[in-house]
Amino acid sequence: MVGRLFEQFKEQYGSTVAEPASVFDGQRDLQEFVMGIGRALEQRMFSELGSGYRGPSTEVEGVAYRFKGYRSREVQGLFGKVELRRAYYVAGEGRTYYPLDQMLPAWGDTPGLQYFLSLFTAQMPYEAALRRFHQIFRPDGRDKLSMRKALDMDYELGRRLGAVRQRELQQVLREDRPIDKEAPIEGTMVVCADATKVREKLGTRRTRGRRRRYEIGFKDAKVATVSEVHWDAKRREARCVNSSYVSAVEEADPFFDRIWVEMQRRGRDPENQMLAFICDGGNWIWPRVRDLSNARTIEILDFYHAAERLSDACKELYGEETPPYFQRFRRWKSLLLQGKTPRVIRELKRILGRTRPEETRKILRLLIGYFTDNLSRMDYPHYRRMKLPIGSGTVESACKNVIGGRMKLGGMTWSPNGADGMLQIRCSQESDRFESDFRALLAAA
Repeated sequence: MVGRLFEQFKEQYGSTVAEPASVFDGQRDLQEFVMGIGRALEQRMFSELGSGYRGPSTEVEGVAYRFKGYRSREVQGLFGKVELRRAYYVAGEGRTYYPLDQMLPAWGDTPGLQYFLSLFTAQMPYEAALRRFHQIFRPDGRDKLSMRKALDMDYELGRRLGAVRQRELQQVLREDRPIDKEAPIEGTMVVCADATKVREKLGTRRTRGRRRRYEIGFKDAKVATVSEVHWDAKRREARCVNSSYVSAVEEADPFFDRIWVEMQRRGRDPENQMLAFICDGGNWIWPRVRDLSNARTIEILDFYHAAERLSDACKELYGEETPPYFQRFRRWKSLLLQGKTPRVIRELKRILGRTRPEETRKILRLLIGYFTDNLSRMDYPHYRRMKLPIGSGTVESACKNVIGGRMKLGGMTWSPNGADGMLQIRCSQESDRFESDFRALLAAA
Protein backbone atom coordinates (compact mmCIF):
# COMPACT_ATOMS: atom_id res chain seq x y z
CA MET A 1 0.00 0.00 0.00
CA VAL A 2 2.79 2.42 0.92
CA GLY A 3 4.57 1.62 -2.33
CA ARG A 4 1.49 2.37 -4.41
CA LEU A 5 0.85 5.60 -2.51
CA PHE A 6 4.43 6.71 -3.01
CA GLU A 7 4.17 6.11 -6.74
CA GLN A 8 1.06 8.29 -6.83
CA PHE A 9 2.89 10.92 -4.81
CA LYS A 10 5.79 10.95 -7.31
CA GLU A 11 3.41 11.24 -10.22
CA GLN A 12 1.76 14.27 -8.64
CA TYR A 13 4.72 16.07 -7.06
CA GLY A 14 7.92 14.49 -8.34
CA SER A 15 10.63 13.19 -5.98
CA THR A 16 13.82 15.17 -6.56
CA VAL A 17 15.71 15.41 -3.25
CA ALA A 18 19.19 16.84 -3.59
CA GLU A 19 19.68 19.42 -0.83
CA PRO A 20 18.07 20.50 2.47
CA ALA A 21 15.71 22.94 0.75
CA SER A 22 14.42 20.26 -1.58
CA VAL A 23 14.01 17.85 1.33
CA PHE A 24 11.85 20.46 3.06
CA ASP A 25 9.83 21.07 -0.11
CA GLY A 26 9.37 17.34 -0.50
CA GLN A 27 8.11 16.99 3.05
CA ARG A 28 5.67 19.87 2.58
CA ASP A 29 4.42 18.22 -0.60
CA LEU A 30 4.10 14.95 1.28
CA GLN A 31 2.07 16.66 3.98
CA GLU A 32 -0.32 18.13 1.40
CA PHE A 33 -0.59 14.73 -0.28
CA VAL A 34 -1.34 12.91 2.98
CA MET A 35 -3.90 15.51 4.07
CA GLY A 36 -5.59 15.20 0.69
CA ILE A 37 -5.86 11.46 1.24
CA GLY A 38 -7.23 12.19 4.72
CA ARG A 39 -9.94 14.40 3.20
CA ALA A 40 -10.96 11.67 0.76
CA LEU A 41 -10.93 8.96 3.43
CA GLU A 42 -12.90 11.15 5.82
CA GLN A 43 -15.56 11.66 3.17
CA ARG A 44 -15.63 7.91 2.57
CA MET A 45 -15.93 7.22 6.31
CA PHE A 46 -18.99 9.45 6.61
CA SER A 47 -20.46 8.04 3.41
CA GLU A 48 -20.18 4.57 4.98
CA LEU A 49 -22.53 5.76 7.73
CA GLY A 50 -25.28 5.83 5.13
CA SER A 51 -28.15 8.31 5.16
CA GLY A 52 -29.68 7.31 8.46
CA TYR A 53 -32.79 5.88 6.75
CA ARG A 54 -34.88 3.92 9.28
CA GLY A 55 -37.77 2.81 7.12
CA PRO A 56 -41.02 4.58 6.24
CA SER A 57 -41.60 5.56 9.89
CA THR A 58 -39.77 5.69 13.19
CA GLU A 59 -40.46 6.64 16.77
CA VAL A 60 -38.28 8.93 18.89
CA GLU A 61 -39.03 9.59 22.56
CA GLY A 62 -42.64 8.56 22.09
CA VAL A 63 -43.18 10.72 18.98
CA ALA A 64 -44.04 9.02 15.66
CA TYR A 65 -42.16 10.36 12.62
CA ARG A 66 -42.70 9.50 8.95
CA PHE A 67 -40.04 9.48 6.25
CA LYS A 68 -40.10 12.59 4.07
CA GLY A 69 -37.02 12.44 1.86
CA TYR A 70 -33.32 13.32 1.74
CA ARG A 71 -31.40 16.55 2.29
CA SER A 72 -27.73 17.29 1.86
CA ARG A 73 -25.67 19.02 4.50
CA GLU A 74 -22.06 20.19 4.38
CA VAL A 75 -20.06 20.09 7.61
CA GLN A 76 -16.43 20.77 8.42
CA GLY A 77 -14.34 17.66 8.93
CA LEU A 78 -10.83 17.48 10.29
CA PHE A 79 -9.26 17.64 6.82
CA GLY A 80 -11.88 19.68 4.97
CA LYS A 81 -15.56 19.82 4.15
CA VAL A 82 -17.64 16.64 4.26
CA GLU A 83 -20.98 16.25 2.51
CA LEU A 84 -23.71 14.23 4.20
CA ARG A 85 -26.82 12.83 2.50
CA ARG A 86 -29.38 12.70 5.28
CA ALA A 87 -32.75 11.00 5.46
CA TYR A 88 -35.21 13.13 7.36
CA TYR A 89 -38.48 12.46 9.09
CA VAL A 90 -41.32 14.76 10.07
CA ALA A 91 -44.03 14.76 12.70
CA GLY A 92 -46.82 17.11 13.58
CA GLU A 93 -46.25 20.68 14.77
CA GLY A 94 -43.26 21.20 12.47
CA ARG A 95 -40.99 18.60 14.05
CA THR A 96 -38.13 17.33 11.92
CA TYR A 97 -35.74 14.51 12.78
CA TYR A 98 -32.43 13.62 11.07
CA PRO A 99 -31.11 10.26 12.39
CA LEU A 100 -27.67 10.83 10.86
CA ASP A 101 -27.20 14.01 12.89
CA GLN A 102 -26.89 11.84 15.98
CA MET A 103 -23.40 10.99 14.70
CA LEU A 104 -22.40 14.63 15.18
CA PRO A 105 -21.99 16.49 18.48
CA ALA A 106 -24.44 19.21 19.39
CA TRP A 107 -22.24 21.99 18.01
CA GLY A 108 -22.78 20.66 14.49
CA ASP A 109 -19.37 19.99 12.96
CA THR A 110 -17.34 16.81 13.29
CA PRO A 111 -15.88 16.03 16.72
CA GLY A 112 -12.35 15.51 15.39
CA LEU A 113 -12.33 19.05 14.02
CA GLN A 114 -13.45 20.54 17.35
CA TYR A 115 -10.95 18.49 19.36
CA PHE A 116 -7.87 19.32 17.32
CA LEU A 117 -8.84 22.91 16.57
CA SER A 118 -9.25 23.63 20.29
CA LEU A 119 -5.74 22.32 20.92
CA PHE A 120 -4.60 25.32 18.88
CA THR A 121 -7.13 27.96 19.95
CA ALA A 122 -6.55 27.25 23.64
CA GLN A 123 -2.82 27.86 23.26
CA MET A 124 -2.64 31.03 21.18
CA PRO A 125 -4.79 33.92 19.86
CA TYR A 126 -7.43 32.90 17.36
CA GLU A 127 -5.78 34.42 14.30
CA ALA A 128 -2.50 32.62 14.99
CA ALA A 129 -4.31 29.42 15.98
CA LEU A 130 -6.25 29.29 12.72
CA ARG A 131 -3.12 30.00 10.74
CA ARG A 132 -1.28 27.10 12.41
CA PHE A 133 -4.28 24.77 12.09
CA HIS A 134 -4.63 25.54 8.40
CA GLN A 135 -0.90 25.03 7.80
CA ILE A 136 -1.20 21.49 9.13
CA PHE A 137 -4.72 20.32 8.22
CA ARG A 138 -5.48 22.55 5.21
CA PRO A 139 -2.06 22.89 3.49
CA ASP A 140 -3.72 23.20 0.07
CA GLY A 141 -5.62 26.30 1.24
CA ARG A 142 -9.06 24.77 0.70
CA ASP A 143 -12.00 24.84 3.12
CA LYS A 144 -10.47 27.30 5.54
CA LEU A 145 -12.34 27.99 8.76
CA SER A 146 -13.55 31.45 9.65
CA MET A 147 -12.72 33.25 12.86
CA ARG A 148 -16.43 33.32 13.70
CA LYS A 149 -16.72 29.53 13.44
CA ALA A 150 -13.68 29.01 15.67
CA LEU A 151 -15.08 31.41 18.27
CA ASP A 152 -18.53 29.80 18.20
CA MET A 153 -17.09 26.32 18.54
CA ASP A 154 -14.97 27.32 21.52
CA TYR A 155 -17.88 29.13 23.18
CA GLU A 156 -19.99 25.99 22.88
CA LEU A 157 -17.17 23.69 23.97
CA GLY A 158 -16.38 25.90 26.98
CA ARG A 159 -20.06 26.08 27.90
CA ARG A 160 -20.40 22.31 27.82
CA LEU A 161 -17.21 21.77 29.80
CA GLY A 162 -18.56 24.24 32.35
CA ALA A 163 -21.76 22.19 32.51
CA VAL A 164 -19.70 19.05 33.17
CA ARG A 165 -17.99 20.78 36.09
CA GLN A 166 -21.38 21.90 37.43
CA ARG A 167 -22.70 18.33 37.24
CA GLU A 168 -19.66 17.19 39.21
CA LEU A 169 -20.40 19.81 41.87
CA GLN A 170 -23.98 18.55 42.04
CA GLN A 171 -22.83 14.95 42.28
CA VAL A 172 -20.31 15.51 45.08
CA LEU A 173 -21.88 18.27 47.16
CA ARG A 174 -25.63 17.74 46.83
CA GLU A 175 -26.02 14.09 45.95
CA ASP A 176 -23.09 12.93 48.10
CA ARG A 177 -21.89 10.54 45.41
CA PRO A 178 -18.16 9.95 44.82
CA ILE A 179 -16.45 11.20 41.70
CA ASP A 180 -14.18 8.98 39.63
CA LYS A 181 -10.54 9.16 40.71
CA GLU A 182 -8.00 10.49 38.24
CA ALA A 183 -4.23 10.36 38.77
CA PRO A 184 -4.85 9.76 42.50
CA ILE A 185 -2.34 11.18 44.97
CA GLU A 186 -1.23 8.61 47.53
CA GLY A 187 0.94 10.75 49.78
CA THR A 188 0.59 14.39 50.81
CA MET A 189 -1.77 16.43 48.66
CA VAL A 190 -0.86 20.10 48.22
CA VAL A 191 -3.49 22.72 47.37
CA CYS A 192 -2.66 26.28 46.31
CA ALA A 193 -5.08 29.07 45.38
CA ASP A 194 -4.72 32.57 43.96
CA ALA A 195 -6.42 35.05 41.64
CA THR A 196 -5.41 37.18 38.68
CA LYS A 197 -7.18 39.93 36.75
CA VAL A 198 -8.76 39.25 33.35
CA ARG A 199 -10.00 42.06 31.10
CA GLU A 200 -13.72 41.63 30.41
CA LYS A 201 -16.59 43.35 28.66
CA LEU A 202 -18.79 44.33 31.57
CA GLY A 203 -21.68 45.70 29.51
CA THR A 204 -22.67 47.54 26.34
CA ARG A 205 -24.30 50.82 25.49
CA ARG A 206 -25.43 52.55 22.32
CA THR A 207 -24.13 55.94 21.26
CA ARG A 208 -26.37 58.54 19.66
CA GLY A 209 -25.20 57.24 16.32
CA ARG A 210 -26.44 53.79 17.36
CA ARG A 211 -22.89 52.47 17.50
CA ARG A 212 -22.15 49.86 20.15
CA ARG A 213 -19.69 50.74 22.89
CA TYR A 214 -18.37 48.23 25.42
CA GLU A 215 -17.75 48.99 29.07
CA ILE A 216 -14.41 47.40 29.87
CA GLY A 217 -13.22 46.37 33.32
CA PHE A 218 -11.25 43.71 35.14
CA LYS A 219 -12.62 40.64 36.93
CA ASP A 220 -10.82 38.21 39.21
CA ALA A 221 -10.14 34.87 37.58
CA LYS A 222 -9.55 32.53 40.51
CA VAL A 223 -7.31 29.52 40.02
CA ALA A 224 -6.23 26.62 42.21
CA THR A 225 -3.81 23.75 41.81
CA VAL A 226 -3.92 20.29 43.34
CA SER A 227 -0.54 18.53 43.34
CA GLU A 228 1.50 15.74 44.81
CA VAL A 229 4.85 16.28 46.53
CA HIS A 230 8.19 15.20 45.12
CA TRP A 231 11.29 15.29 47.30
CA ASP A 232 14.43 16.28 45.38
CA ALA A 233 17.15 14.52 47.37
CA LYS A 234 19.95 16.20 45.44
CA ARG A 235 18.72 19.73 46.11
CA ARG A 236 17.16 18.72 49.43
CA GLU A 237 13.92 20.49 48.69
CA ALA A 238 10.30 19.56 48.03
CA ARG A 239 8.37 20.64 44.98
CA CYS A 240 4.89 20.13 43.58
CA VAL A 241 4.45 17.81 40.60
CA ASN A 242 1.58 16.30 38.59
CA SER A 243 -0.62 19.32 39.13
CA SER A 244 -4.21 19.69 38.00
CA TYR A 245 -6.04 23.00 37.72
CA VAL A 246 -9.46 24.53 38.37
CA SER A 247 -10.40 28.09 37.51
CA ALA A 248 -13.46 30.31 37.15
CA VAL A 249 -14.61 33.91 37.31
CA GLU A 250 -16.86 33.58 40.34
CA GLU A 251 -17.17 34.36 44.04
CA ALA A 252 -14.92 32.68 46.59
CA ASP A 253 -17.48 30.29 48.13
CA PRO A 254 -18.50 28.50 44.92
CA PHE A 255 -14.86 28.47 43.82
CA PHE A 256 -13.84 26.61 46.95
CA ASP A 257 -16.55 24.09 46.12
CA ARG A 258 -14.68 23.52 42.86
CA ILE A 259 -11.46 22.99 44.77
CA TRP A 260 -13.15 20.40 46.99
CA VAL A 261 -14.41 18.46 43.97
CA GLU A 262 -10.90 18.46 42.49
CA MET A 263 -9.51 17.25 45.82
CA GLN A 264 -12.05 14.42 45.73
CA ARG A 265 -10.95 13.58 42.18
CA ARG A 266 -7.22 13.60 42.94
CA GLY A 267 -6.96 12.52 46.57
CA ARG A 268 -6.72 8.92 47.68
CA ASP A 269 -8.64 9.83 50.84
CA PRO A 270 -9.02 13.62 51.23
CA GLU A 271 -10.87 13.29 54.53
CA ASN A 272 -7.92 11.52 56.18
CA GLN A 273 -4.70 11.89 54.17
CA MET A 274 -2.10 14.59 54.80
CA LEU A 275 -3.13 17.92 53.25
CA ALA A 276 -0.98 21.03 52.85
CA PHE A 277 -2.49 24.36 51.81
CA ILE A 278 0.15 26.80 50.58
CA CYS A 279 -1.18 30.26 49.74
CA ASP A 280 -0.42 33.92 50.15
CA GLY A 281 -2.15 36.01 52.80
CA GLY A 282 -5.30 36.70 50.81
CA ASN A 283 -8.18 37.22 53.23
CA TRP A 284 -10.56 35.40 50.84
CA ILE A 285 -8.50 32.22 51.13
CA TRP A 286 -7.67 31.17 54.69
CA PRO A 287 -11.13 31.39 56.31
CA ARG A 288 -12.42 29.02 53.62
CA VAL A 289 -9.47 26.61 53.84
CA ARG A 290 -10.86 25.38 57.14
CA ASP A 291 -13.94 24.02 55.33
CA LEU A 292 -11.69 21.76 53.25
CA SER A 293 -9.34 20.72 56.05
CA ASN A 294 -9.06 17.52 58.05
CA ALA A 295 -7.21 16.66 61.25
CA ARG A 296 -3.92 16.27 59.36
CA THR A 297 -4.03 19.58 57.50
CA ILE A 298 -1.06 21.94 57.52
CA GLU A 299 -1.44 25.59 56.52
CA ILE A 300 1.65 27.28 55.05
CA LEU A 301 2.05 30.93 54.15
CA ASP A 302 3.94 31.14 50.88
CA PHE A 303 7.48 32.00 52.00
CA TYR A 304 8.37 33.83 48.79
CA HIS A 305 5.29 36.03 48.99
CA ALA A 306 6.18 36.88 52.61
CA ALA A 307 9.72 37.70 51.51
CA GLU A 308 8.36 39.92 48.75
CA ARG A 309 6.29 41.88 51.26
CA LEU A 310 9.40 42.22 53.41
CA SER A 311 11.40 43.46 50.42
CA ASP A 312 8.81 46.15 49.67
CA ALA A 313 9.07 47.44 53.25
CA CYS A 314 12.87 47.51 53.06
CA LYS A 315 12.68 49.50 49.84
CA GLU A 316 10.45 52.04 51.57
CA LEU A 317 12.78 52.27 54.56
CA TYR A 318 16.21 52.24 52.92
CA GLY A 319 15.73 52.82 49.19
CA GLU A 320 15.79 50.25 46.42
CA GLU A 321 19.00 48.23 46.03
CA THR A 322 21.00 50.32 48.48
CA PRO A 323 23.57 48.68 50.78
CA PRO A 324 21.28 49.13 53.85
CA TYR A 325 18.41 47.58 51.89
CA PHE A 326 20.40 44.45 51.01
CA GLN A 327 21.83 44.15 54.52
CA ARG A 328 18.50 44.40 56.30
CA PHE A 329 16.44 42.42 53.76
CA ARG A 330 18.87 39.48 53.66
CA ARG A 331 19.00 39.33 57.44
CA TRP A 332 15.22 39.45 57.91
CA LYS A 333 14.62 36.97 55.11
CA SER A 334 17.07 34.56 56.75
CA LEU A 335 15.24 34.96 60.07
CA LEU A 336 11.91 34.14 58.38
CA LEU A 337 13.42 31.00 56.87
CA GLN A 338 14.73 29.99 60.30
CA GLY A 339 11.25 30.33 61.78
CA LYS A 340 12.17 33.42 63.79
CA THR A 341 9.35 35.62 62.54
CA PRO A 342 8.55 36.92 66.09
CA ARG A 343 12.03 38.50 66.21
CA VAL A 344 11.38 40.21 62.84
CA ILE A 345 8.05 41.51 64.18
CA ARG A 346 9.73 42.96 67.29
CA GLU A 347 12.36 44.73 65.20
CA LEU A 348 9.73 46.12 62.85
CA LYS A 349 7.78 47.46 65.81
CA ARG A 350 10.89 49.23 67.15
CA ILE A 351 11.48 50.83 63.76
CA LEU A 352 7.80 51.84 63.60
CA GLY A 353 8.16 53.62 66.93
CA ARG A 354 10.84 55.96 65.64
CA THR A 355 9.46 56.42 62.11
CA ARG A 356 7.66 59.66 61.31
CA PRO A 357 6.46 59.65 57.65
CA GLU A 358 2.87 58.43 57.74
CA GLU A 359 3.10 56.50 54.45
CA THR A 360 6.07 54.52 55.78
CA ARG A 361 4.29 53.92 59.08
CA LYS A 362 1.29 52.57 57.19
CA ILE A 363 3.45 50.12 55.26
CA LEU A 364 5.12 48.91 58.46
CA ARG A 365 1.81 48.50 60.29
CA LEU A 366 0.41 46.45 57.42
CA LEU A 367 3.49 44.23 57.33
CA ILE A 368 3.46 43.70 61.11
CA GLY A 369 -0.23 42.79 60.95
CA TYR A 370 0.41 40.47 58.02
CA PHE A 371 3.13 38.55 59.85
CA THR A 372 1.17 38.50 63.12
CA ASP A 373 -2.00 37.16 61.49
CA ASN A 374 -0.07 34.42 59.69
CA LEU A 375 2.44 33.55 62.40
CA SER A 376 1.02 30.04 62.83
CA ARG A 377 1.65 29.40 59.13
CA MET A 378 5.31 30.46 59.10
CA ASP A 379 7.15 27.60 60.85
CA TYR A 380 9.31 26.99 57.79
CA PRO A 381 11.98 24.79 59.47
CA HIS A 382 9.21 22.42 60.59
CA TYR A 383 7.70 22.26 57.09
CA ARG A 384 11.09 21.56 55.55
CA ARG A 385 11.77 18.76 58.04
CA MET A 386 8.44 17.29 56.93
CA LYS A 387 9.72 17.50 53.32
CA LEU A 388 6.95 19.90 52.30
CA PRO A 389 7.21 22.80 49.84
CA ILE A 390 7.15 26.29 51.36
CA GLY A 391 6.17 28.19 48.19
CA SER A 392 3.06 28.29 46.04
CA GLY A 393 4.95 28.45 42.76
CA THR A 394 2.51 26.09 41.05
CA VAL A 395 -0.43 28.49 41.36
CA GLU A 396 1.76 31.52 40.58
CA SER A 397 2.79 29.69 37.42
CA ALA A 398 -0.87 28.90 36.69
CA CYS A 399 -1.75 32.61 36.92
CA LYS A 400 0.97 33.42 34.42
CA ASN A 401 0.76 30.45 32.07
CA VAL A 402 -2.62 28.71 32.33
CA ILE A 403 -4.50 32.03 32.41
CA GLY A 404 -2.15 34.89 31.49
CA GLY A 405 -0.34 33.10 28.67
CA ARG A 406 -3.59 32.78 26.73
CA MET A 407 -6.03 35.32 28.13
CA LYS A 408 -3.98 38.37 29.10
CA LEU A 409 -2.03 39.07 25.94
CA GLY A 410 -1.90 42.58 24.49
CA GLY A 411 -5.33 44.09 23.87
CA MET A 412 -7.33 40.98 24.76
CA THR A 413 -10.84 41.56 26.10
CA TRP A 414 -13.24 38.72 26.85
CA SER A 415 -16.97 38.43 27.17
CA PRO A 416 -18.00 36.82 30.50
CA ASN A 417 -19.09 33.61 28.77
CA GLY A 418 -16.02 33.57 26.56
CA ALA A 419 -13.68 34.07 29.51
CA ASP A 420 -15.18 31.35 31.66
CA GLY A 421 -15.42 28.96 28.71
CA MET A 422 -11.77 29.43 27.81
CA LEU A 423 -10.78 28.93 31.46
CA GLN A 424 -12.54 25.54 31.41
CA ILE A 425 -10.80 24.52 28.18
CA ARG A 426 -7.41 25.69 29.44
CA CYS A 427 -7.74 23.87 32.76
CA SER A 428 -8.91 20.68 31.07
CA GLN A 429 -5.97 20.70 28.68
CA GLU A 430 -3.32 21.70 31.22
CA SER A 431 -4.63 19.06 33.65
CA ASP A 432 -4.02 16.49 30.90
CA ARG A 433 -7.63 15.33 30.91
CA PHE A 434 -8.92 17.03 27.77
CA GLU A 435 -9.46 13.81 25.83
CA SER A 436 -11.41 12.16 28.65
CA ASP A 437 -13.44 15.35 29.15
CA PHE A 438 -14.14 15.54 25.43
CA ARG A 439 -15.27 11.92 25.29
CA ALA A 440 -17.60 12.61 28.21
CA LEU A 441 -19.12 15.50 26.25
CA LEU A 442 -19.70 13.26 23.23
CA ALA A 443 -21.30 10.58 25.41
CA ALA A 444 -23.59 13.16 27.03
CA ALA A 445 -24.58 14.56 23.62
